[in-house]
Amino acid sequence: MIKILRYSLTIPLFLYWVGCSPSGGGEAGATVLSDDSLMTLIQYQTFRYFWEGAEPNSGMARERYHVDGIYPQDDKNVVASGGSGFGIMAILVGIERGFITRDQGLRRLEKIVGFLEKAERFRGLYSHWI
Repeated sequence: MIKILRYSLTIPLFLYWVGCSPSGGGEAGATVLSDDSLMTLIQYQTFRYFWEGAEPNSGMARERYHVDGIYPQDDKNVVASGGSGFGIMAILVGIERGFITRDQGLRRLEKIVGFLEKAERFRGLYSHWI
């Protein structure tokens, strides 16, 4: 199961990374990574995005994450339920790959569940933005 989750996060991000690469490949002095090193790098960066960029009160993924901390639309504390699903998968991968301990992952998952227990629902469903 963890292996499936690991690859489900990695493949789309790898394709995005390759598509956004400024070089056509083969550039002199370019760093060549092994498949495993590339996989680890992509997984680690994805994990960090969801881990460090999580909204502090809920532990969930923000709708918009501004690295500079400036939120012109005052939406710093708006979380997205869909994006948070990816964040939960990233936590599982982070535990499996040793980026965080199981205890750290469990604490974050408990924070998310605790927040969702109190969140408003509409006919039992959460809205996309909370």
